[in-house]
Amino acid sequence: MNPNERPSLPPIVRLSLFLSLGVLMALVFGCSTTPDKPSLMANMAKEEITVYQLRAMDYEYASQFAQLVSARVSEIVTETDDPSVRERAFQWRMWAMPQARAAAFDQDPFAGAIELWILARQQHQYFTVGNGKAWFGNHQEPALETTRYLEQEAELLLSSVITPDEVDSMRETGREWVERHPIEGQLFVRPTARADLASLVSEDKHGGLKAVGSMEETLRDLSDRITILSVQAPVEARWQAEYLVESLFEERVHDRIDSMVGSMSEMADFLDTFEGTLSAQTSALLKGIENERITVFNAVEDEREAVVAAIENERESILNKLDSQLATATAELDAVGRGLIDHFFVRLIEVLAIMGVAVFLMVLLVLFVLRRRGAGTIDHNPPKE
Repeated sequence: MNPNERPSLPPIVRLSLFLSLGVLMALVFGCSTTPDKPSLMANMAKEEITVYQLRAMDYEYASQFAQLVSARVSEIVTETDDPSVRERAFQWRMWAMPQARAAAFDQDPFAGAIELWILARQQHQYFTVGNGKAWFGNHQEPALETTRYLEQEAELLLSSVITPDEVDSMRETGREWVERHPIEGQLFVRPTARADLASLVSEDKHGGLKAVGSMEETLRDLSDRITILSVQAPVEARWQAEYLVESLFEERVHDRIDSMVGSMSEMADFLDTFEGTLSAQTSALLKGIENERITVFNAVEDEREAVVAAIENERESILNKLDSQLATATAELDAVGRGLIDHFFVRLIEVLAIMGVAVFLMVLLVLFVLRRRGAGTIDHNPPKE
């Protein structure tokens, strides 16, 4: 290695860095919006079921699918002495987990729920009347119990998001589809219902198969998928190792090693491709987040300017109304003041007039009294001497 060359990070570390950067940018710049439901889910599923809830239900069922198959395989391998039965059991276990995961990872969670039910139905049919009906010999019935239970659980998953009538209709249509598209060979060829998914629901309801969601919802789902892959990848590798050990003891090492090497090569190619895909998706998501942030800020600025303009117009209108009311009140007060002054002077004149008359009368009365007194003091018949 060139000492001046910077060491490259392992792929899983780079994936973690890309994911962390995407989540951080979503938290800093993203806005919380309510994502639109994918068309198939929006037209078929119940209103109270959200996209994230149904995806979580799909992921939980896919995990249960792999765990129950693994548990049944462990019982069969422990109890049987037939090498061919053990080999088929190992093949079943290695087949179940990626099949369930691929079905659950559909962008439309309702389409994923249908695909999971189709998978459970195809598996049960394969071990009942298909090429796997005699795979496990005396242990065939326990395997059928597991496949039957998984089919029932998948139907319960559908019944939790659609009405009973729609479940009955979909059950009939789905079983007919499975009969025309069974699993072929040694679990190697399994037709999926994605291409014919629209035919499983009525034409007036399925709309399109377009999935739409917000950046926040996409990042959260991407984080969930990375978590699931990080948990399941070591388990699948361990199962491959167990299968290889079993093949070594059965002296079929060459074919198994070739299969193992091929699987490892496919996983390595997948990781390389996934890193580039994730990098491109992260760049696209960050660009989308930035565009969404700018759009939101522009909308907020436009709304703020509109609100300020509306407030200014309202203020001017209120001030104009106040000026008009003030002028009216001033005019009314002026008229009232003039009326009061006029009334005061009229009353004053009346009072002065009355007081003048009263004084005149009093003067006359005084003069009259004085005259009478003056007349009474003069003796017209003086006494004689």
